[in-house]
Amino acid sequence: MKTASGRKRRWGQHFLGDEAVAERIVAWAGIDGCKVLEIGPGRGALTGLLAERAASLLLIEIDARLAGGLADRYRDHGQVEVVCGDVLGIELGTLLPPGIHVVANLPYESGTAIVTRLLGDELEVAEMVVMLQKEVAARIAASEGSKVYGVLSIMTQMRADVELGMVVGPQAFRPSPKVESQVVRIRPLSAPRYELGDVDVFRKLVERSFGERRKMLRNSLGRWLEATLGDGRAVEVFAAAEVDPTLRPEAIAIEGFARLGRVITDALARVDTRRP
Repeated sequence: MKTASGRKRRWGQHFLGDEAVAERIVAWAGIDGCKVLEIGPGRGALTGLLAERAASLLLIEIDARLAGGLADRYRDHGQVEVVCGDVLGIELGTLLPPGIHVVANLPYESGTAIVTRLLGDELEVAEMVVMLQKEVAARIAASEGSKVYGVLSIMTQMRADVELGMVVGPQAFRPSPKVESQVVRIRPLSAPRYELGDVDVFRKLVERSFGERRKMLRNSLGRWLEATLGDGRAVEVFAAAEVDPTLRPEAIAIEGFARLGRVITDALARVDTRRP
């Protein structure tokens, strides 16, 4: 078993204990003959099923006691490797082979951060089938017009196709959580869904827009544009991007935010060239 340092924190572990649910998750993942990563295997509800089907299986477990138990259990399985550490702190670029499939029951408190990490440019993940809190899964898959559509929806769907799977009730876990869970399939794209300009600018404009999601864009995003580009420039940006500034952010499709990203990136570049 390899070890890697991880942050000390509460891990919020809820162990999957329903064998039928585990079998359905692994069957839906379709990982026969694939290289697979399981994050947070815990007591191994998914692990045995994955080991039977995968060409190779990498387990990353933050709890040293649980990692040690898994290492002992799979000591004689040459295709199974156990790493003890925090997936958010480990250098994954050299650890994960290109085209790896991820199957995991993710911790509620860090699930979104883990998904975001796995969608990073330095990794080549083929597909993720992960279980998250149901509300988080809904936010990831939401489209414009939904009350839960927001930053997480846009940033995930800009980089991946998303498909919702089975809902899992609290009774399937030990201890039982107070919320439902849902399985989600996330298939990363080879490039962003739309040309979006500078990635950091795009993220900032989306965050600014939804920071005051009940306000019209000309108020929530417009103030930032005026402060960044100069007085009167917000109107020009919205016109060039063909986005109605009187709409609330939840009404703007991902493609509309991408157009805004491109226009703002170009505008910022022109501002920078004028500076002495």
